[in-house]
Amino acid sequence: MNLHTRQSRRRFINGALATTGMLGLVTPFDRSDARGSSPIDGGALATFRAQLKGRLVLPTDAGYEAARRVYFWNPDTEKRPALVVRCAHVDDVRHAIAFARTHALEVAVRGGGHSPMGWGTSNGLVIDMAGMNLVTIDPATRTARVDAGALGGEVMRQAGRHGLAPVVGQCAGVGAAGVTLGGGLGWLSGLHGAACDNLLAARVVTADGTLLSVDAERNPDLLWGLRGAGANFGVITSFDCRLHSLGPVTAGDIHYPVREARSVLRLFREFMAEAPDAFQATLNLTPGERGVFVQLCHAGESAEAERLLRSLRAIAAPAKDMVRRQEFADLAGRQPTGTADADFRCVATAYRHELSDEVMNVVLDRLAEAPASTVIGISHYMHGELCRVASDSTAFPLRQSGGVHIRFGADWNDPGLAQRLMPWASEASRLLRASSGERIYANYQSHAGKGSAEAVYGSNHARLVALKNTYDPSNVFRRNSNVEPTSA
Repeated sequence: MNLHTRQSRRRFINGALATTGMLGLVTPFDRSDARGSSPIDGGALATFRAQLKGRLVLPTDAGYEAARRVYFWNPDTEKRPALVVRCAHVDDVRHAIAFARTHALEVAVRGGGHSPMGWGTSNGLVIDMAGMNLVTIDPATRTARVDAGALGGEVMRQAGRHGLAPVVGQCAGVGAAGVTLGGGLGWLSGLHGAACDNLLAARVVTADGTLLSVDAERNPDLLWGLRGAGANFGVITSFDCRLHSLGPVTAGDIHYPVREARSVLRLFREFMAEAPDAFQATLNLTPGERGVFVQLCHAGESAEAERLLRSLRAIAAPAKDMVRRQEFADLAGRQPTGTADADFRCVATAYRHELSDEVMNVVLDRLAEAPASTVIGISHYMHGELCRVASDSTAFPLRQSGGVHIRFGADWNDPGLAQRLMPWASEASRLLRASSGERIYANYQSHAGKGSAEAVYGSNHARLVALKNTYDPSNVFRRNSNVEPTSA
């Protein structure tokens, strides 16, 4: 039994002892994230469990340790939920919201669980949508109906059977609903815009338990808000999105020696400034044996892809070249840049309007001091159709051509390494955050404080406050890139 397992077991046992009174319905739930929670008697808990078609997981139940975890699990994101509701039906969502409000429990909503800040968990009540994961493709209308627990990779696979593709995030393990509601930047954004630009309709359970149908005719104001700020207004149980016809793509990784980092970074900037809409790439820099590597996808003709690849291969002699012609859905099997089975993860991020010399120098300085298990990523280079959409057409405002999203990530298994790796990532992010006029991409948000909502939503913030006042005036849904209502 390793140290992490022993510590997890010890925390579990201590938590079970601490909650014996709670489950015996004598003492209240943990109040640290639950604005004055009230004791819950046995009858209320039994009634709640009986209402559910899914499963209620409590701290003394088998599977609780797994149920409380999120992808970016570290000392900053670790929570001990009082209850985890694993939903199997829309009614489970409604009952969970009502229960949380009755007992003043903070609500966290989880789809794929990839929030860098761990917003998919809480010390209150977690609404886990993973069990609601049906994906239905309509080839005739080129649309998909996606349950809130489905992952982006599954939508890719299902759509790919019909020669179609969704706009989802670049990591197939991210929840399709979550990435869409936060804007959604992926391999096809240069061709087809952000994921939220392709959102057509949704079913939303609001804070008062109402199930709303949202589309261009019904609640169009809310549809605008869902396209980039959707987690603020309710629990999306399913959504409809536009799909696009797509044949084989050219995709894969090209690795370079780490000693070539400066040359690769500089030429990557020049290359992406002229990249066609069909091309997207992420540059990853590591101090270890993986070195510097470009992950790319070209969703166009193979002749154009080969021309672009000649330029990339001329940057420096590749140490490894794994680019091939393949189906877009095959990218759903691509591993993320981190370690697949790590016990702990963290990521700290920054958004900049351009990949300037200053930004490159900071990146290279941090790479020189980077611990072995870390990755610096230059992701989501903003270009193409994504940037042709007006910033107020959706709640998602980041539309400036040339903008880049920079992440500093680390994976580890020894709990003691958190004291080294997390400060490294946090300091790197701090150095790259703009000194004024900071902007934040909601799906990459790794810090929050005064003014962060304005940094996420820009000039759209005031309109979002008005929507929040209408649909969630008590700020029940606040574990997100939160727009605070004026009445909360």
